[in-house]
Amino acid sequence: MMIKENSILAIIAAAGIGQRFDDDLPKQYFKINGNSIIENAVKPFIDSKYISKIVIAISDEDEFIKDQSFYNCEKIKYVSGGSTRQESIFNALNSVKDNFEYVVTHDAARPNVCENDISRLCDDITRSNSSCSYLYTPVYDSIREDDRTLDKSKFNLVQTPQICNFKDLKKSIKNCLDNNVDCPDESFAIEYSNLKLSKIKGVRSNIKVTEKADIEILNNFLTRSGVGFDLHKYQPGDGIILGGYKISCDYKTVAHSDGDVLLHSIADSILGAAGLGDIGMFFSDQDNKNKNLDSTIIIEYCLNELHKMGLEIYNIDTTIVCENPKINPHREKILENLTDILKIPLSKIGLKATTSEKIGIIGNNEAISVQSIVNLKDIS
Repeated sequence: MMIKENSILAIIAAAGIGQRFDDDLPKQYFKINGNSIIENAVKPFIDSKYISKIVIAISDEDEFIKDQSFYNCEKIKYVSGGSTRQESIFNALNSVKDNFEYVVTHDAARPNVCENDISRLCDDITRSNSSCSYLYTPVYDSIREDDRTLDKSKFNLVQTPQICNFKDLKKSIKNCLDNNVDCPDESFAIEYSNLKLSKIKGVRSNIKVTEKADIEILNNFLTRSGVGFDLHKYQPGDGIILGGYKISCDYKTVAHSDGDVLLHSIADSILGAAGLGDIGMFFSDQDNKNKNLDSTIIIEYCLNELHKMGLEIYNIDTTIVCENPKINPHREKILENLTDILKIPLSKIGLKATTSEKIGIIGNNEAISVQSIVNLKDIS
């Protein structure tokens, strides 16, 4: 039996505000890669074709939830959490009618989950006919108990999200609460009620943020990438500009601005990685004020936008494609300019040049193009 689209309830446990990384901010509201941890955790459930409603259990003292990008999403409702995780989940279950067959639960402090994980869990719980399906990863490090080493093959690490039969989970958590049994996750509650479990292998990158050092680990997973491409035709002239550096030759680029195809490509890759669109949205070639515009101004704008989002350039790789002029004699000068314009060290810039083997408009020496890729990282 297949689970129907828009038929599942999702519950996000986000009531924990006691464990803080500093004096002011609960861990789920720390920024990673321009978004808060909880924004990253909630987004796959907003996007999932299976999820029709999301209940987020928050603390009554939560001052930050209203600042989140998803706050006014029609899919989402908010309930008061409890003093423990199981109380928060139970409150969320009680806040909706029992017309859901399945419920997916997740931790607000796990921001690296993906939409496909939800789909895989849906497939597994129906295939196995179990009351709960959960994600796990094997234990790879050695495990010691006091003075003896345990057999690590007998252990797994349990992750969220987990999917459960709605009624089974509600009864199971109530059973734990009534018997004063600490319930660390939903699979435990289902097991405590002697109901069937199944599991599917997750990924190690789906870590739960517990310590401040976990933020740096997540930033390594969550770099944002963007690709940029630009092409300009040639016309007779006295030179072209690449990376703010003018190369003398018998032509120039046809452009509304200064025609710096290299900076245009890099700018588009930055805007794309930041989710902001493309150059034309901010520097239209239909606007006279952009006539002969110095393209370094476009890059300056991009960098300012990154700063607002708490992002910076981690590295850039770019390829110039043309027959003429020959780029390699000017490569070092272009790179020097790029380090100044982009405000990153030379070691983080890749610059290559090639031809199109006499094929097409570029091969006929009628145009030049550049393709770039940028990786951004969080600095907030």
